[in-house]
Amino acid sequence: MSDPARILQLRLDGLAEVMQQTLLRCAVSPVVREGADASCALFTRDGEVLALSEAIPLLLGALPGTVGAILDAYPADRMKPGDIFVTNDPFSGGTHLPDIALVQPVFAGEQLVALTASLLHHQDVGGSRAGSVPPDATEIYHEGLRLPPMQAGREGAFSREFAGLIRAASRAPEVVMGDLETQIAAGHRAAEGVARIAADLGTAEFLKNVAALLDRAEAETEAMLARLPSGPFLGADELDPVPALGSCAAKVAITIAEGRLTADFEGSSPQVKAPVNCVRSGPLSAVLYAVLTLAGPEALRNGGILRRIALRLPEASVVNASPPAAVNARMNMVRCITSAVLQALAEADAARMPAANSGMSYVIAFSGRDAQGQPFLSTEIVAGGAGGGPYRDGASGISTDVGNAMNISAEALESLVPMRLLSAERRRGSGGAGQFRGGDGIRRVYEALTDGIAASIRGERFARVAKGAHGGGSPVGSAATVLRANGEIEHLTARSAITLDRGDRLVIESSGGAGYGQPGA
Repeated sequence: MSDPARILQLRLDGLAEVMQQTLLRCAVSPVVREGADASCALFTRDGEVLALSEAIPLLLGALPGTVGAILDAYPADRMKPGDIFVTNDPFSGGTHLPDIALVQPVFAGEQLVALTASLLHHQDVGGSRAGSVPPDATEIYHEGLRLPPMQAGREGAFSREFAGLIRAASRAPEVVMGDLETQIAAGHRAAEGVARIAADLGTAEFLKNVAALLDRAEAETEAMLARLPSGPFLGADELDPVPALGSCAAKVAITIAEGRLTADFEGSSPQVKAPVNCVRSGPLSAVLYAVLTLAGPEALRNGGILRRIALRLPEASVVNASPPAAVNARMNMVRCITSAVLQALAEADAARMPAANSGMSYVIAFSGRDAQGQPFLSTEIVAGGAGGGPYRDGASGISTDVGNAMNISAEALESLVPMRLLSAERRRGSGGAGQFRGGDGIRRVYEALTDGIAASIRGERFARVAKGAHGGGSPVGSAATVLRANGEIEHLTARSAITLDRGDRLVIESSGGAGYGQPGA
């Protein structure tokens, strides 16, 4: 027997995926076109998640907050067809400044029925270093242009004032504006589909069915959580130590009662003067990812799930930073939070929860001027390995948990930056041992073809690595090394800013995932 509610959810999910594929196929910057660093979703007119693309969980977790902040500033009943709203403010629901959220209203006739939302990592929004991911930032003011929730355009086009603001702030204005235009196009495609569905069902019936979808997802989530023990279940993880920085630890206590999951992060470290802090969207993404893992692939993925999740976050902490905290390298802290959450939930449901993933990814921004004096800028993403699970080994060289970005191809990098990717390979033996091994990390070697190439490097798991589960082993830590053309060797820290000259080589090695179960079991 057919399930009309599930069919409607699948149709809406398909439209969110149409948005996603539009971004990946039409974006200008390779970090989106090749690296898939973008996410899309549909929302109800009240700001609840209606449908999600198959995309980066961290960005999907940020969209509810950004949409809510935009609705607070621009109430839905005042929106008009063709309006365009944006924000990248981490303290208004976002993640970090390169991630600009764009929201557009969807009308069926004269009635507002939904919102489209996309979040895309933009190549450069200003700040102290090219790429807007300065590893030495101590305040958000070092990181680039901060956009509060604002109306950026009308009648389907950006205003001259907004475009001028972007062009004045960015080192790559044409790339940023091209990607922003792609976000508009993606929203238009989804809006056309939503309007067709509303026309097929009738607007009133469409809105009634949407409300029922959210209620059903909430009920299913409540029932799933009610089958688990109450806890509390504890988890903790910590970033690599940095001299004079202090501890950067995430701690969580998860309790489950009356079909509701509460994640309490009390005891996590205070925020630090470094870009590793994250904001509320980080722990929300981690917990949502974990709950979706428990729910399984057949779950209805919409805002009904979020109704059964509660967060308790200490103010001015590394898991919930307050202005003017720097946040551009927040990804590895979010992965640290995710590891803590998965660790806790493994106590609640060991049969379904895997060992910890690598808990890291590299983000590397290369910039400078080529032999003809033309500026260049490109961002690399290098993944780690997945943790072993209850039934299989972890995957190697894959972006995991709250990340889902792709490794960028050699051809894409070399077309934009005067560098040669000498090798890209699986870092064999870097995953943790176990009955089911952790996946291996990646080793990439770059050679500079000209002088003066600036590289901003953000990594993690150089010293503290993921812990194995149920007797499984820990992986090999990350490493980054510069082999100078003159024979000198420089060992880098997890967050480094360097300059490469002709013939210099940069060796990037990522950590693997943790092992699951006793080796040989």
